[in-house]
Amino acid sequence: MLGVVYWQSAESKPGIIPTKSDTAIKIAAFGGTVLGQVGFGILADVVGRRRMYGLELILIIFATLAQSLSAASPAMSVVGLIIFWRVLMGIGIGGD
Repeated sequence: MLGVVYWQSAESKPGIIPTKSDTAIKIAAFGGTVLGQVGFGILADVVGRRRMYGLELILIIFATLAQSLSAASPAMSVVGLIIFWRVLMGIGIGGD
């Protein structure tokens, strides 16, 4: 769907996300998951698992909503924004 919206006027393969952008979007959540496992694991030992679970859930919900509301801007491409929010979502999933 992103390809149809943002790459409709591409010279080669219109309507299809470029391979590098597609791969980066797919890998972002997995990278965040590793960070979340380590970070939330340490924090859960210090603060407590019950508190951390609430924070993880809020982070997952917030990042998911932010991804869905992302749009291209002059300052940053839509791919960069989606990658940022997917990393944050992955951190929350990793902590879960």
